[in-house]
Amino acid sequence: MRRTYPPYNGKKYLLNMQTNELHDLDNETSNCQIDKISKTHVHMFDTLQEAQIYLTFAGKQLNGCYWCLHAKDKG
Repeated sequence: MRRTYPPYNGKKYLLNMQTNELHDLDNETSNCQIDKISKTHVHMFDTLQEAQIYLTFAGKQLNGCYWCLHAKDKG
């Protein structure tokens, strides 16, 4: 479920900076435990492409959440 308040600001993709796991808030399940992610570890993106570019420049590989972005899950 998208959240309109900071730090989410209505964006679709949430990167947990602590675990480098990407979540799709349009497909969120209770297993994602989004509310337990510290707001200081949240980085938001409008598109999957934005997230991929960010991670590439950070030298990290995209890893989708098993529950909400399973097609991009790397285990």
